Amino acid sequence: MPLSADPASGWSVRRRLCCFALAGFVGFAFDAGILTLLANFGLDARLARLASFACAMVVTWLINRSLTFGDRAGTNIAAEFLRYLSASVLSALVNLGAFMALVTLGGPFARWPVLAVGIAVALSMTLNFWSYFKMVFTPETREPGGTP
Repeated sequence: MPLSADPASGWSVRRRLCCFALAGFVGFAFDAGILTLLANFGLDARLARLASFACAMVVTWLINRSLTFGDRAGTNIAAEFLRYLSASVLSALVNLGAFMALVTLGGPFARWPVLAVGIAVALSMTLNFWSYFKMVFTPETREPGGTP
C-alpha cells in the first residue's frame, strides 16, 4: 500500500503529516514542561528527564493513535504501544547516532552543532513517521465476513 493514503479512509499524507507535527509539538511541550517542573521541585535533571520523556511518549502515542493514524489504530493496545515504543527508541538512536557522527566529522557541524541537530531530527522524524505508518499503526487483517 502506498504511503499516500488509505483509499477507504481518504486520509492524505498532508493530513497525516500535520497531525504528526502537532503530536511532536505537544509532546515537546509536555517533555519540556514536566522536566522544568520536576527540576524546579529539586529532582535531579537526569531523573526528571526520564519521567518527562516517558510522559511525552505516552502523549505522542495517544495523539498519533487518535489523530495521525486514527483510521489505522488497532484493538490490541498493549502490543501497539510496545511497537510504538520500539520504533521511537530506534528513531532516537538514529537521531543521536547521526548527530554524533556529523559533529565528529567536524567542519560546519562542529562549529554549529545545531546544523547536525537539524539533519538528525529530519532523519529520525522521517524514520518515525514511516515506522509508525508501516509497523505500528497497521490496519488489522480482517477475515471474510468482516470480523478481525
